[in-house]
Formats: sequence, C-alpha cells, structure tokens
Amino acid sequence: MSSPRPEPDDDGDPILEARVARAVAPYADLLPAEDLEALRALTARFLATHPVAAPLVDRLRPRAPPASSGEVDRRDPTALAEAALRLAEKASAVRGGGRGRPR
Repeated sequence: MSSPRPEPDDDGDPILEARVARAVAPYADLLPAEDLEALRALTARFLATHPVAAPLVDRLRPRAPPASSGEVDRRDPTALAEAALRLAEKASAVRGGGRGRPR
C-alpha cells in the first residue's frame, strides 16, 4: 500500500522534524550525542510508519486546496428526508405528551 508520506529519512519534512524535535527534547541533556541521534532516527521512523501514529502526523499537514469549487453531495437526499421525518415525529410525540417528556 503506497502512502503520500515522505520516507522518515527524508530531511525535507518540517512537520515530521518538528514532532521528532519535540519528542526527543526532554532527553537532549541526558543522552550522549550518538544515542540522541539514534533516538531521533527511531522516533522519525515510528512517527512516519506506525499505523496509528502516522495518520496523526498526517493530520498536522496542511491540506491541498481543492482542484475546483462547487457543491459536494455529502448524503443521499432520501436518507436526509427520512431522518427529517423521524425527527418531526419525535418532536410531535414530545409536544403531545408522549414518551420523552418527564412528568
């Protein structure tokens, strides 16, 4: 399965670099330089490839603008009409003293 995510070793991803820097910052004074670099590499690989973490990092990326403008059908009009009918029935039951109304 291909992904639009850059490879974790790619130095051109500022979003990933910022997340890695934030994650390893508490260890900067505690680890030797080579261990800190290994932690950076491991964190970058984890954030770029883990099935849960990678989509979260992707959500931080700016979205591409749409290719064109216009209306997009988000729901089937029939399903919306049925939902409106159920809502109206529920509202009339509450007004009429039916269920849903505390006494």
